[in-house]
Amino acid sequence: MDAWMLPADVLPEHNATQHAIDPSSTEPVDADAPFNRPNADVILRTVDNVDFRFYKLLLSLASPFFANMFALPQPPPLDSSADQTKYGLPVIPVSENSAILRKLLSFCSPIYDTDVPVLESLDIVMSVLDAADKYDMKRVGEFVVKMITAPQFLEKEPMRVFAIACRYRAEGETTMAARYMLRFAVWEPTYVAELDFISGSDYQRLVKYHANCGQAITQLMHLWTTFPLPPLDCKFCRKQGIARLSQKEYQDSVIEALRIRPCVETLLRREWIDTMVRKAGSCQNCRERVPRKLAEYVRELAIPVEQIISEIRLELKSY
Repeated sequence: MDAWMLPADVLPEHNATQHAIDPSSTEPVDADAPFNRPNADVILRTVDNVDFRFYKLLLSLASPFFANMFALPQPPPLDSSADQTKYGLPVIPVSENSAILRKLLSFCSPIYDTDVPVLESLDIVMSVLDAADKYDMKRVGEFVVKMITAPQFLEKEPMRVFAIACRYRAEGETTMAARYMLRFAVWEPTYVAELDFISGSDYQRLVKYHANCGQAITQLMHLWTTFPLPPLDCKFCRKQGIARLSQKEYQDSVIEALRIRPCVETLLRREWIDTMVRKAGSCQNCRERVPRKLAEYVRELAIPVEQIISEIRLELKSY
């Protein structure tokens, strides 16, 4: 029976969860269901010696790489002692570990056969994307990229999400990540390795988008009569002459804060609220009341801020 061997040049340069294991150190074991069916017609052996029984048809439909491999006759292996068959099925060694291959094959399986895999971290996302890229599984890659804007990724690592989406030219996800980055000052995000995979112009477009949103937010100055700021003091403060922040200074502080971080969440930052309360010299009662009042105000202000920001477009490279 002919055996298929993966050419060396398809090994990935980056696989965050992959680790080197000597295949001769352990005996291959069969994968758990649903990748142990006896009617499968090919076996994929992972780097950690787990054998996944699968179907050539499904691999061929998902991957032109495998379709071409199965269509062409293969030369005999150079190492005649190599174990090229198991259960009478051809064995194809792959460079992924069993955790990543299970997720990859689940994306290639009928939806009634396996659940949509859970991608627990962006490292795992990158490993699955690397594998999909290597095997030319474009539909799998497109589906996985859409998962990176899940809250557990976007809220914790928005810069990584932006870089990954940008690398894989996912316009919707790139825009969503750029929008989330407005919660940070342009100098705050730290370096992430995924930035190495995008161009300087890609990053520059993010910086320009942030600056444009910050500039546009100054339009709020024309809306103070419609959306008056909540007071930072009370009758007792004013009677005692405690409050020292003028309305103009208050408004300017709000605009400056939103210019640096152009999103309504900025006004809910505890650090900013505390600064404003200290500037106002408010009494203890006001200090306890202001966060609640600002939270109520932000819900109203979200409407015009959303309208202003939605008019700003992130420039995306044409592909």
